[in-house]
Amino acid sequence: MAWDPETYREKREKVLGIRKRGISFGSLSTIASLVILLGFAFVSIPGAVSYIRTRHLDDAIYKLAGNTAWEGSLVAQIRQLDGVRIAEQDTHGTRLVVTFDRRTVGPDTFSALFKQKNLDAALLNRVSHRARQTTLEAEKELERETL
Repeated sequence: MAWDPETYREKREKVLGIRKRGISFGSLSTIASLVILLGFAFVSIPGAVSYIRTRHLDDAIYKLAGNTAWEGSLVAQIRQLDGVRIAEQDTHGTRLVVTFDRRTVGPDTFSALFKQKNLDAALLNRVSHRARQTTLEAEKELERETL
């Protein structure tokens, strides 16, 4: 019969004074690593998802000649175009901000629609949607600080 070290393990540990207390170093390092990785994922994943959802979006800002307000039917018609996410007027109704997917539609489509309606609209700015959102957030922060 061969000698089995597992049979006498408890006796050896008792004689040598080895006691198992708490969790092992491997378990502790695994838990710490998981906490760090989950924390990093919690911080970085929402930003990555937001970027992926908005990476193809641009904003075009239009203004009519003579500072006249935009017609509601025209704004609704622009919203119906393929690739347009948002078409909204500013607070005074003189500027029109169109958020669109640049892979599908472009400002030339909007300009053609304005010419078809005999409107003299000027493209004030075309900017990335994420850049415009960042600018709006910075402006809101400045307004809060000044109040």
